[in-house]
This record gives sequence, C-alpha cells and structure tokens, in this order.
Amino acid sequence: MQWSTVPFLAAVVPGFLLVLARRLHRQGRLGVAEGRWIAALAGLLVGWGGLSGLLAGAGVYGRPTFRALMPEYWLPFVPVAMVVALVSLVRPLRKGLAMLAEETPAQWLTGIHQLRVLALGSILKAAQGTFPRGFAWYVGIPDLLFGISAILLTLAILRGWRPGRRWLACWHLTGAMVILVPATALMQVFRREPLFDALWAFPMVLAPTLVVPSLVMLNLLVVWRALAPGPPRPSRPDAPHQAD
Repeated sequence: MQWSTVPFLAAVVPGFLLVLARRLHRQGRLGVAEGRWIAALAGLLVGWGGLSGLLAGAGVYGRPTFRALMPEYWLPFVPVAMVVALVSLVRPLRKGLAMLAEETPAQWLTGIHQLRVLALGSILKAAQGTFPRGFAWYVGIPDLLFGISAILLTLAILRGWRPGRRWLACWHLTGAMVILVPATALMQVFRREPLFDALWAFPMVLAPTLVVPSLVMLNLLVVWRALAPGPPRPSRPDAPHQAD
C-alpha cells in the first residue's frame, strides 16, 4: 500500500462539518436538534467511508463480478444519494445546513477547498507510472487548479475583499463542475486505462467514494443557499458577504 493523503482528507471533510456546527452552536445560532443532525450526517459519511475502505481492503471492489457492474459510474454517487435523501426527509438537518451555509464566514467555505491542491499527489504518481494518466491529467489537474484558486480567493477575502453572493455561487459551481464534467464525460476513456483499477484499491478508493463527493457537496451547499428564494440575510463582519 502506497502512502496517501486520502485517509487524512476522508477524516477532515466530515470533521469540517462538525467544527462549523459547533461554532454556530456556541454562538447561539444553531439549535440542538440541528446540531445533532449535522453530527449524524458527518457520522454517516465517516461510516460510509469506513465501509468502503473495508470492502476495498477485502478485495470486493477488484472482483470481476463487481467490476462488471461498472461501479465507476454509480459508486461515487452513493454518499450523494444518502445525503440528499436525509436532507429531504429531515427538516432540522435541512435547516441546520442552510444556517451553516449562510452564517459561516466565506473564507471558511472557500478555505476548505485549498485541500484540493493535494491532487498534485495523483499527478506526480501518474508521471511516475503508478496512477492512471488520463484521469490525473483531465480530473486531477483541473482539481489542482481549483485548489490554487481557493488559496488565492481565501487570501483576498481575508485581506478585505467581499465577493457577492452570486459571485461565490459561480465559483463554487465551477468547483463542482471541474470534477463532474470530465469524470462523467470521459469515464469510458478512463476505465480503459491499464492502471484504472488503482482507483479502487485502499486507500485511494476513499477519494472517489467519499472525499471527492463530499467536497463537491460542500460546493453545491453554497450554490443551493445562494439560489434559495427570498431576500439575502443581512451580513455581519464575520459572515459571508451577501450582496450581489
């Protein structure tokens, strides 16, 4: 098993939700029920990541019978389906996530995506011939560039720039699309690469089954609240700027 930052990312992304929820709860902006459901959501993501890792470690994802199911097309959407179903059914969770997106400073919600510069690891492995090159070039490089933009944007916000709500929504939507578009449009090409099965071995499997979907969902959380009907909430100095 090669060294990888993926297990670290698998822990950080759900943990980020807990940190944001705890911060808002301590400030009296998030109710107990909403906070508990956000914690449950983070636990669900961690549980799914653990299960996925166990299945990969047991060799299930590498079996010909499982590969025949073409999991690359649907397995990354399993955590998305679980989260969407839970958010649709549980009002306190829906309310809590809306509050989280609206009351968290913009630099926090952009800063978490700085972690995407770690896609450089996959690019370097591809250059060394230990990772599928097409996937690294067409998915990893755009992800790396978006991570660099997250660094620059976060620094700009910290230095006093207040981007509009729609501007931030477009940026977050771009963050989702740089993953979804190439991964969807070129998957038939990627799956023919000789090293494509490396994506489904532990620990790398945590990237397509947990880390990447979670980061994309964080992007779409901001987009969802930006497009929500009704006037924007008044902004405070420590909250994301809401002007368009």
